[in-house]
Amino acid sequence: MAGPDVDVVIVGDGPAGLALAAAASALGLSTVVVGEDRPWGATYGAWRDDVPDVPDACFASIVPSVVVHGHRRHALDRPYGVVDNAALRAHLGDGLRRERATADGVQHFRWGSRVLTTGHSIDARHVVDASGSSPALLRHRPGDARRPVPGQSAWGTVVATMPSRFDDDSVTLMDLRPPLGETSPPTFGYVVPTARGWLVEETVLVARPIVDPATLRPRLAARLGTDVADGPDEVVVIPMDRRLPWRRDPIIGFGAAAGFVHPATGFSVAAALRAAPRVATALADATAAGRPDARSVWDAVWPRPLRSTRRLHNHGQRVLLALDTTELARFFDAFFELPVERWRSYLRIDSPPGEVSRTMLALARRLPWSMRRHLLG
Repeated sequence: MAGPDVDVVIVGDGPAGLALAAAASALGLSTVVVGEDRPWGATYGAWRDDVPDVPDACFASIVPSVVVHGHRRHALDRPYGVVDNAALRAHLGDGLRRERATADGVQHFRWGSRVLTTGHSIDARHVVDASGSSPALLRHRPGDARRPVPGQSAWGTVVATMPSRFDDDSVTLMDLRPPLGETSPPTFGYVVPTARGWLVEETVLVARPIVDPATLRPRLAARLGTDVADGPDEVVVIPMDRRLPWRRDPIIGFGAAAGFVHPATGFSVAAALRAAPRVATALADATAAGRPDARSVWDAVWPRPLRSTRRLHNHGQRVLLALDTTELARFFDAFFELPVERWRSYLRIDSPPGEVSRTMLALARRLPWSMRRHLLG
């Protein structure tokens, strides 16, 4: 054969897939995105300074500060944005070659890989799976069936006006005041503006097993002080598996498919947007070498220092899983009373491990011993 049709096939046309495709194309790599070409349905939020290269026009709203309610109220002076999905999708996807199809399988050869889609195939030097937390092609290490994957879940509704329980016209990042008293697992309220009104979600930060979002409807109704319709405006289920994919797989993972979901927050989109240029550079280097060197690209997806950071975040997740409603509020009281540069570093999967360690130690000093032992254990 003459060789691969393209340099890179990216499976998945969400924010991660389009960001990597745009970065790869900008470096001169012939790139095809395979996806269903559907509008993005989730509501994406991000700290504005975490994605400085994304234009303001790609946000539906940007506020200068957010509020957190634990046992105390915290006003966090750090800009936070809600993504305009259509605008970001158009910004990232402009000029990209797209294939509206489903990836059904992949075959590997010495020269690269063949992606099998409905009705045809695409030969590429490299294949990237950016299809989300349930990857279409990527293989994961077998897990322990006795220990289900932890994850985040939420049930949300849109209301026309801000509920009186919340701060007027303010984004509420977390309201940890329990609407029904002490409950297990703990939940919090999340409130952001959308084009249709205020989206209010009742959220389980992380639980094992993942909580059925429908069971959160009574808690949301209690938080709002009114009944909530059976049909939600938004349902969230985010697996937060602590394990990373098998790095010897010839298919390269990216975004949530590669474990970019933060084990303690559930966020992943901003991390993927930041990582796209470095991973695209690795793809360009491997392509220039003339062989499908997936291992070197995997090292750009998860550089060694960031794998150390991941282990620290995994420990943080274990701490959160052990906390009850009262302890979780106390935990975030102490967390958000740290200097902003401290807690900001912890909330990024690409922070150096030393910064994350220092944040965890600073947090431990503020917690009572009954909780400190979880963090230092």
